[in-house]
Amino acid sequence: MLKKLSELNQKASLAAWGIVSKAQRGQALSEYGVIIGVVVGVIVVAVVIQFRDEIVGAFQDATKALRSAR
Repeated sequence: MLKKLSELNQKASLAAWGIVSKAQRGQALSEYGVIIGVVVGVIVVAVVIQFRDEIVGAFQDATKALRSAR
């Protein structure tokens, strides 16, 4: 048990100093990518909900214009 705690402490210390392996950097980078993706997704959903009526109106106007162009 103490050996595992010592290994975790060493890894935490190395991470704090920025001394990590390439695999760990890749993992951290992918985690940041997931976090950014989730945040962007939430923002997109919020914008669509906020401007729902304007978006629907724009599509209805486009549909009317296409129907009248026949």
